[in-house]
Amino acid sequence: MHLVGFAGVFASVLTNTEQNIYWGITIISGVGLLSLEALSNLVWFVQVRALAIYVKLTLLAGVFFFDEYAWHCLVAIIIISGIISHAPSSVRYYSIIHGRKITSLNDTKG
Repeated sequence: MHLVGFAGVFASVLTNTEQNIYWGITIISGVGLLSLEALSNLVWFVQVRALAIYVKLTLLAGVFFFDEYAWHCLVAIIIISGIISHAPSSVRYYSIIHGRKITSLNDTKG
């Protein structure tokens, strides 16, 4: 659902049309995915994969505030998504607070 929604958002930007249903699908499915990921393991908030989400959300906000750069923001989101989803676990699970790979709260001790 999330990819379908994002594809619709991208298409609406490219064609300069209003497609609010795709924004809704993207936002609702994105919040759902984020909630599942974050609440299953609270250490998620300090991992590189969360940092990627923070950057992507900032770029998505840029679509609203800087119409002339909407296409660039959306392409950057796709690139970041591809890099993070295919990165090894040592990159995705790297904690920016702990300075090493952390996969659970139990890993934060020691």
